[in-house]
Amino acid sequence: MRTIKSGYTGNEVSLLRECMERNGYRPDGGETFLDTMKAAVIDFQKKNGLDADGIVGYRTWEALLFSGRQASEKLAEEDFRLLAQLLDCEPASLKAVQEVETGGRGGFFAPGKPAILFEGHIFWSQLKKRGISPEKYATGNGNVLYPKWEKGHYKGGLGEYDRLEQARKIHHEAADASASWGMFQIMGFNFTSCGEKSVESFVSAMCESERKQLILSGRFIRQGGMLPALQEKNWVEFARRYNGPAYAQNKYDVKLAKAYAKYAK
Repeated sequence: MRTIKSGYTGNEVSLLRECMERNGYRPDGGETFLDTMKAAVIDFQKKNGLDADGIVGYRTWEALLFSGRQASEKLAEEDFRLLAQLLDCEPASLKAVQEVETGGRGGFFAPGKPAILFEGHIFWSQLKKRGISPEKYATGNGNVLYPKWEKGHYKGGLGEYDRLEQARKIHHEAADASASWGMFQIMGFNFTSCGEKSVESFVSAMCESERKQLILSGRFIRQGGMLPALQEKNWVEFARRYNGPAYAQNKYDVKLAKAYAKYAK
């Protein structure tokens, strides 16, 4: 979505008016962003904890598009459509990423338990980042703490929470930073790219709903520089940025292309 402010004229103003009206405002004007609209936007921003500058940028558009709509337990087609509109990409592209990351399953293993996968090698590096020697805790924790990636310790499903709780006993924040969370399996250490102030607030947001997980994924894709690749459906570049250098080994780019082709039909 284009960033707009007072004085702007264009189709985005009509969408802005529609969003504002859905949220209880009745701004004047046609397709011109008037000062009365700016005042209404500032009030909306204040009420939603946003920078109250009257400029409609990404985070304000995000709040406007999703607020005032009833959220279902599971993601609806409209949710993908709204985020795609916000990111100027295709809903099919977002659905492809979600399918590859969680096999098309939902964002929760159980109520209040977002889908996670705990990474012991990341926990090793996160402890070191905090000035804590991982070797000190390695004995007896070999299933959650190891220097190099391996998949042999994965339990899957709710079993991953057993591993997470074990790691939390060593260091809670580092443990949460070392798991991938939600429908889009975003690592906890990426909390700032998701617009969160801490790992704790990131985890709390992931626990809210599948819609919130979707919203955070949009921020992550945008802030992480992955959006152009997603828009262009350059799956090699997107997978390299989203999944890391091992993307080819796991054929993430191939899986993404296949999933996109399915949803684009």
